[in-house]
Amino acid sequence: MAILKVASELREGMKRSDTRALRKEERVPAVYYFHKTKPIALSITLNDLKNIFKSGSHVFDIELGNKHHKCIIKAIQYHPVSDEILHIDFMGVTEKERIETKISISTSGIPVGVRIDGGVLSQSIWELRIKCKISEIPQDYVIDVTELHLNESIAIKDIEIPNVELLDKPTTSIVSVVKATGASSTEEEEAVETDESEETTEE
Repeated sequence: MAILKVASELREGMKRSDTRALRKEERVPAVYYFHKTKPIALSITLNDLKNIFKSGSHVFDIELGNKHHKCIIKAIQYHPVSDEILHIDFMGVTEKERIETKISISTSGIPVGVRIDGGVLSQSIWELRIKCKISEIPQDYVIDVTELHLNESIAIKDIEIPNVELLDKPTTSIVSVVKATGASSTEEEEAVETDESEETTEE
């Protein structure tokens, strides 16, 4: 399990003017909290934030002075128009406890239903909600869709990750192979042409 170290600084002012000043310095306001202990207001650089997203890590080591806080990202607040990250909540974690988090889903292979039947691979969800110890959090989950035929799908209930509890509804579809857009219309047109031909022959 990769743990990314992230330097941070304490935040003194909590007014809007203080947070605006932080952002001008390319720093992002954040809060670290751990169970019932008092939350710690801090900030991290925009560059470190970019490294967090690039790393693909789920667990981080927030460095604050001489102390280190192992944590995960619990919530991110975005600007409704610009999508700029306004604030981040970091939640402290321990090695022993089981925590809830999310991992990304990707696919590998080309389905039979796409190669042979001309279908299209449709993905319904891109994240899995899971619960496990931080040492058992997978980097991500890859689904092999090679044997998937037309009108077949893979749901939450069809996958299993060692030592990990899946929290999404079991019947939730993850990926499926469906007819290409317009395929049904084409079939209907062919059926109409056939019917018209048969009527002409009878006359």
